Amino acid sequence: MSTREKILDTALTLFNDQGTAAVSTNHIAEAAGISPGNLYYHFRNKEEIIRALFQRLFDTWDNGLPFPHDHQPTLADLKTIIETNYQIIWQYRFAYRELVALLRQDTELRKNFLAVRQRGFNGFHELIHTFSDAGIIHLPDDPKAIHELQEIVWLISEFWLTNLEVNGRNVNKGEMQNGVKLMLRVLQPYLV
Repeated sequence: MSTREKILDTALTLFNDQGTAAVSTNHIAEAAGISPGNLYYHFRNKEEIIRALFQRLFDTWDNGLPFPHDHQPTLADLKTIIETNYQIIWQYRFAYRELVALLRQDTELRKNFLAVRQRGFNGFHELIHTFSDAGIIHLPDDPKAIHELQEIVWLISEFWLTNLEVNGRNVNKGEMQNGVKLMLRVLQPYLV
């Protein structure tokens, strides 16, 4: 593993456990077992580390969802995609828990995030129609209602961790499974 990847892995663990505000570049260097100078060789500051972790998240969104290419999509495939999405959220939970604050602090990150988010929303639109064409989901006839359904599903996914914290619930893997159940509950009236 390269030093750069070690820094990112270490930062991800620390950010997930403690939040970005509580973690300095010195904390990251110490936990990674490198000098601060070595860290600064790879990243000028903590914001660059956060941006690099978001880029990893973007790459995971682009490549990590197990869409079936060798067979017609099934209900099991839909459930697997939803569960994988929540696993990705768990893996990068600091980003979801602090999303609004991080995007407010860094205009470059915000611009990149919004572009990737729009691309993801468009991809999700295609995904839901693929499952509709396969007879797994029956979509409403009204295009506005389809868009609203997509937005509801997206909001649940993107803000599930924030919801847990606001309600004083523990942020753990078990609660992530409850997010999967909620997503399936929302989709249930549309499942064939």
